[in-house]
Amino acid sequence: MTEIILFTKPDCKKCEYVKSHLPEGVHPRMVNTTEAEGLAEAAYYELLNRNLPILVVDDEVYEGSIVILNKLKELA
Repeated sequence: MTEIILFTKPDCKKCEYVKSHLPEGVHPRMVNTTEAEGLAEAAYYELLNRNLPILVVDDEVYEGSIVILNKLKELA
């Protein structure tokens, strides 16, 4: 099964945009990078110095709202 993870944080307009435009039937696991567990997971994927939102699909990293939404549409 494909693992889909969306890294976000509160008060992130691009994160909110992506979350509000998720394609029907796609349910990524949401990870809040302001929480200790989310920060640790972001470190595991070497995402700490990148801009959010970030999508990880089976260890492949996607950055940018449009890129993320296009990938999620492919998975729908």
